[in-house]
Amino acid sequence: MKQYDHQKVESKWQKYWEESQMFFAGKTKGKDTKYVLDMFSYPSGDGLHTGHPRSYTATDIFARYYRMQGFDVLHPVGWDAFGLPAENYAIKKGIHPAETTETNVARFTEQLKSLGYSYDWGGEINTSKPDYYKWTQWLFKVLFDNGLAYQKEGYVNWCPKDQTVLANEQVVAGCCERCGTEIEQKKMNQWFFKVTEFADDLLAGLDKIDWPESTKESQRNWIGRSEGAEIDFKISDRDVSVTVFTTRPDTIYGATCLVLAPEHEAVEQIVSSDQMKEVQEYQKQAMAKTQLDRTMAKEKTGVFTGAYAINPANNEKVPVWIADYVLGGYGFGAVMAVPAHDERDFEFANKFGLEIIQVIEADELPFTGKGKLINSGSWNGETSGDVELMISREKVDWARSKIQYRLHDWSVARQRYWGAPIPIIYDEQGVPHSVEEKDLPVLLPMDVDFTPTGEPPLAKSEEFNKGVKDGYTRSVETLDTFVCSSWYFLRYCDPHNSKEFASEKQLKKWMPVDLYVGGAEHTNGHLLYSRFITKALHKLGYLDFDEPFLKLRHQGLILAADGEKMSKSRGNVVNPDELIEQYGADALRMYEMFMGPFDQSVAWDTNGISGVKKFLDRFYVKANAMAGNKGEVNEQRINALVMKVTNDIEGMKFNTMVSSMMEYLNGLEDSEGNQTIEVMAKLISPVAPHIAEEVWQEVLGNKGSIFDQDWPSFDAEKAKQDVVIIAVQEKGKLRGTVEVPVDSSEEVVLEMIAKNEKLSMLAKDANRHIFVANKIINFI
Repeated sequence: MKQYDHQKVESKWQKYWEESQMFFAGKTKGKDTKYVLDMFSYPSGDGLHTGHPRSYTATDIFARYYRMQGFDVLHPVGWDAFGLPAENYAIKKGIHPAETTETNVARFTEQLKSLGYSYDWGGEINTSKPDYYKWTQWLFKVLFDNGLAYQKEGYVNWCPKDQTVLANEQVVAGCCERCGTEIEQKKMNQWFFKVTEFADDLLAGLDKIDWPESTKESQRNWIGRSEGAEIDFKISDRDVSVTVFTTRPDTIYGATCLVLAPEHEAVEQIVSSDQMKEVQEYQKQAMAKTQLDRTMAKEKTGVFTGAYAINPANNEKVPVWIADYVLGGYGFGAVMAVPAHDERDFEFANKFGLEIIQVIEADELPFTGKGKLINSGSWNGETSGDVELMISREKVDWARSKIQYRLHDWSVARQRYWGAPIPIIYDEQGVPHSVEEKDLPVLLPMDVDFTPTGEPPLAKSEEFNKGVKDGYTRSVETLDTFVCSSWYFLRYCDPHNSKEFASEKQLKKWMPVDLYVGGAEHTNGHLLYSRFITKALHKLGYLDFDEPFLKLRHQGLILAADGEKMSKSRGNVVNPDELIEQYGADALRMYEMFMGPFDQSVAWDTNGISGVKKFLDRFYVKANAMAGNKGEVNEQRINALVMKVTNDIEGMKFNTMVSSMMEYLNGLEDSEGNQTIEVMAKLISPVAPHIAEEVWQEVLGNKGSIFDQDWPSFDAEKAKQDVVIIAVQEKGKLRGTVEVPVDSSEEVVLEMIAKNEKLSMLAKDANRHIFVANKIINFI
């Protein structure tokens, strides 16, 4: 019997697909379109790991499936090639990042092609190439020219080793995720994108896209919309007022303290001389912490300023403290502490012996709900929720209704080398102006010493600073790599356009993305930023849609066999190259889909991929045995299989899709016609394309690629079973089966078992049994 040689077969068909360019977008003329997208690949020096094929195979299944349904499919590929990791690696190795990036891209390309993914390699993009970052710079220019990019001084996460600003997502446990150095809070003049202007649009848009609910809820929490009131507290004996925002103005009579962020501008104006030294020392300690550390700290810390504020509701003096759990960049950087009705304030008051005044009836404090007001002057007896607006708007002049957001504007400037230069020039007075479009791209010079010195590397390049008017200077900062990836899905639509970022025609043809697959860790970074850029370009008239990704799904992690996360330091990484060589790309692809539900984390099991390889080998042997057989097709079984696989692909239930094909092959009779193998080859082709192509063309003798064929149709009526096989178990172990009419009752199944000589004793000896209709009966 002819055996399946996966190495020979897979390399043959990969060459065939590449030379024919059959997966390039636009091949199917005049048809509806589908845009299927992986999250942008960062080409690291380590190459692919076993986690990559899980998401990439899922999108490839859809791309191939949609093509066979007659859609013109865009399934692009490219590289998120700028960024700090590439620069740090280059410094370590003494090699220019352009060279290391090119090497890494070549390595990733080889690996992706070895897995047989049906990418449109003709539209490949690379963020570190001038033909791409020209349009990243254009994007910055458009935002700047329209007031959506601006400079201001503020505190940033600063890595003293890497000598650059880091996004919050790049800080882990207070340290730089790349080098492990403890992060400092540094005040700098920074470039920001005005994300906050689109806060309500970002919230509203979540209701019209098909994303995991947990992801949408995480973005809602990150945006953090809250309704409340601004309240002014006058500082006693000072010509200073401090404004706070509160969602509970009804509790103001219980405000017994005013707490400011250590960096609040009023601190210097109000601190008493005898508290000055202690306050300054505390400020220094607070500034050494990240915002995340400050908000997540279990133990509250703080210092009394020596000043008092006037509670405007009752004219009582309340002490003014500073505490690092209050953040200067959120709201007004000040809170009115109501210890009786806020858990955080309650902890703070108990630690420092502050007064606690209950203003809502409750049996236990802190009580954070609504109820009857007490100790609240003329409001006593009212229900707290009913009087919030009356307190904040109708009866007083010291409060104003207000909507506030937790969301911050996006800090986009970096003080490192390997990134897109910010397209700004400064005049003699230091006023920024955007570079004219005709002068883009502002090229990143290649002759720069990019070793961190505390000064941006571009500042030392004579070449970079040429071409500007006398007295003018270029911005020497580069853009956060998240900016590059915030719009790449638009460039894929028209990757070779030298006149605009993408033509209106191509954008209308492909966008928005129909299916986007990638990790949930990008929820409040890349996914939020991409939505902001899309909404900004829509507002400015460049796009006719305002949500980039109609459907989003996350893949679960592939863990090591011991259940731990794979890492080189643990020595538990599984190399996909070795798996492809030993078992084949199809087996790796199919196993990663078969491991478990797609969105759940699962542990690697080499026995599992071995089992999948055996299934593929058996399919090949069976196909050869049945080729040319004109026997009868089992209509019920084949229609049921087509319906099952089709529905499972649509529902991304890839594990049950694979198991149903395995079950079908187990029950396939040699006497059935080769039409059955044709259908099976089509069904298996999205997940195991090489063996499907081999069976279609070489074994069955068909002309042309299997991916030029129509996806099989099914008749739901014919798919209905007349009989089903019930598994008969004893304490979970299979002891046999019985065949019964579909939807048989428990009594009918027991009757059939009683007539079976081998199984009848199970029912007699068991104390009880568990019955699942159409599936199993388990005697215990």
